[in-house]
Amino acid sequence: MIKILLVEDEKETADCVAKLLNRKGFEVDVKYDLASAIAADLSSYQVILLDILLRSEKSFPLLKKIKKEYPNIPVLIVSAYDDDENIKEAKRLKADGVMTKPIVIEQLESFILSKLKSSGKESI
Repeated sequence: MIKILLVEDEKETADCVAKLLNRKGFEVDVKYDLASAIAADLSSYQVILLDILLRSEKSFPLLKKIKKEYPNIPVLIVSAYDDDENIKEAKRLKADGVMTKPIVIEQLESFILSKLKSSGKESI
């Protein structure tokens, strides 16, 4: 089963996305803040979904850590903010994609499967 880390501070959004992804056959762990996400065993995930703004702090430090320590784990930035500055920074830090909210679960599933297929890890 494909294991996904979802980092999202809006509990209702996170729980809804996790539930929908579970129904699609993915195993999803949710972290609601930057500190708990940074402390997680990131190596156990095949995909990471990361909100740009977690309460009052941006999640770019976590993106940097992931791409430095686990460069083969695809990271999708998910955000309600589609401003150029944040998107440019996410791409500069080697995010594998950017998706704006509201999340369309079919598009999210397609992204996950395409990234796993290109890395040779596509097994549910």
